[in-house]
Formats: sequence, C-alpha cells, structure tokens
Amino acid sequence: MSTFSAARISDLRKSKGLSQELLAEESGVSLRTIQRVEQGHTIPRGHTVQALAAALDVPLEALQAAPEPAAVPAPALRSDPEFLQLLNLSALSFLVVPLLNLVVPLLLWRARRHDTAHVADLGRRVLGFQILWQAGSFFAFLLAVVGQLVAARYFKVVVPGLFVGVMVVTYALNALTIGYYALQLRRGRIDVYRIRL
Repeated sequence: MSTFSAARISDLRKSKGLSQELLAEESGVSLRTIQRVEQGHTIPRGHTVQALAAALDVPLEALQAAPEPAAVPAPALRSDPEFLQLLNLSALSFLVVPLLNLVVPLLLWRARRHDTAHVADLGRRVLGFQILWQAGSFFAFLLAVVGQLVAARYFKVVVPGLFVGVMVVTYALNALTIGYYALQLRRGRIDVYRIRL
C-alpha cells in the first residue's frame, strides 16, 4: 500500500500557486478534508488521491512519500591487538621526554580511533591515566618542596635525595602500571585502566 505524504501534497499545491480553497474547488474534495490531509490527520485514499493528483496535474506517484534512505551500515572496525599494545606502551615515552606520554598516545589514538576496534575507548583511558599521573606527580613534587622547606625552617634539616626519591617512585608507578596493563592486553583483556573501588 502506498503512503502519501502530507508535506508533499502541501508543497505541490504551493508550487502550483493554489490555496487550499482553490484546490478544494478544482478537485471537488472538501476544504476540511484538504486541511486534515495537509496536517497529517487524514491519509488520503481512493477517489480523494486521484482527485488531488488530477487537480495538481501530477501522477499519483508524485503524492507519495519519498522512500526512507536505506541505512548505511557502519564500516566494520578491524581488529589489531598489536596496535592496542603499541598504544598502551607508547605512554612509556615519558621515560625519554616528559609529556611525550600524552603526545604520542594522542597521535596514535587520533590516527586509528575510527578504523580499529577498541582504539577509541582504550586511547581515552590511556590518556586519562597519563593525565592523572601527570597531575599526581606534580602534586607529589609540590609536597616534597613544602616538606623540604618545613624541614629546613623548623628542624634545620635538609632531606637529601627527596626529589630524586619522588621522581623514582612516581616514574616507577607509571611504568609498572603500563607494564601490568600490557600483560592484560597480551592475554586478550581490553578492559584496562578501569578504576574499581
């Protein structure tokens, strides 16, 4: 059964320069019926459709609703476990230059997030953890500075190696976390960098 479009009928009437009253007069269809058809309250059938098509001087098909475009399936994402591993391990670049642990994963994530399975989600989680680590490291060093100042001022003591110790602990924590999740990814678990309380 054909579906007739209220908007199509209204558009055709207007394009012909006809008012609803004039269309009613030319088609022999009541004004009230035309109003209800154009408002979508009534679906025109039989004689009404033929009369409207004749008055508008169009074939019956012109009054039909345009077919819905077929949904285009999203392209299938390819699986690439090695790339997931690379994305995770790229965060180790902080060992070479600080902040590369944000730049390198970001570039890899942006390059493949739309065509490789799980990259969009994993990339967000890797970057989220690295941002959290950067902020945590900053506050750890800030706390070390405050601790060193308090020790020097009130106890006349300087804690040797405090800053190196903070750096070793924070760097080791990040490297061990990346290594742990690399093992999880190797085992096929992609649900990594999730904080569970």
